[in-house]
Amino acid sequence: MPNELSTQLLEAKERMQRLNKAERRREELLRRVNNQERIIVQLELQLEKEQADVDKLTKMSLANLFHTILRSKEEQLELERQQALAAALKLQEEKQRLVSTQENLRQLGDELAQYTGAEREYHRLMAVKESALRGATEHGSKLIAMDDEIADQTLQLKEIQEALTAGNRVVSALEDASTSLEKAENWGNWDTWGGGGLISTSIKHEHVDHAKSHIQNANHLLHAFRDELDDLNQTINIQIDISGTLKMADYWFDGLITDWIVQGRIKNSQQQTLDALNDIRSVVRDLQSKQASGQASLSALQTKRQAWIEMTNLE
Repeated sequence: MPNELSTQLLEAKERMQRLNKAERRREELLRRVNNQERIIVQLELQLEKEQADVDKLTKMSLANLFHTILRSKEEQLELERQQALAAALKLQEEKQRLVSTQENLRQLGDELAQYTGAEREYHRLMAVKESALRGATEHGSKLIAMDDEIADQTLQLKEIQEALTAGNRVVSALEDASTSLEKAENWGNWDTWGGGGLISTSIKHEHVDHAKSHIQNANHLLHAFRDELDDLNQTINIQIDISGTLKMADYWFDGLITDWIVQGRIKNSQQQTLDALNDIRSVVRDLQSKQASGQASLSALQTKRQAWIEMTNLE
């Protein structure tokens, strides 16, 4: 009975694999059918156009008379007929391909019907055998050890994903801040060199205020990011700020020197923001690499566990 259960499980796995292969084939054939139907519609429209061109030359018209006078009507008509024939042949060929694909799809449907319930039966037998293995002292200990390893890896991946989510939020806030600072810098250049007045100064500071808001948000999000990195035994130390002490001076003492000072502060803030962005993006890329590696390790552990249950014989 124990060996019979293992045999049944392997047979069920083979049926499930054939089912999965047939389902993938069905999806491919369905895509092919949709593509062929679209091509047929296009060819039908082309054939209608070519036939219309032939009809124009077979009817009396000014153009018809023109071609007759130049002795080119027959040549032109023959050309249009050849083009119409070519379109008709292409249409016929594509319709035959569609019929063939649809027949393949029908036959595949019959094959799929043979494997109905294969996946469900496989998982049922896996559960039966897993339960039997847990009941055996040696096998049960091995299974528990593998489950613990999978659980640890799953938890690690969860921590990495939480850190990634927090990091991407910081990146988004800093990108918004950088965009606002770029706009402020552009308006500042106009203010300094283009003869801008109170309106351009007001717009510039509006963008600076937006940048300050985004950076305050980024600093807040950085705290959450640091907490998530702490769970992964990583640290990051980034803090940026934009001071508003020159804002009123820019209004009340509008002049080239003051404009330079304010513009320099904006550029400095932009550079700090871009530096912070590069640092955060570097950490995020490292987390993405760890996530991909961790996911591969988890998949390997799960595959190893599955294969062990399938192949281990019960005494």
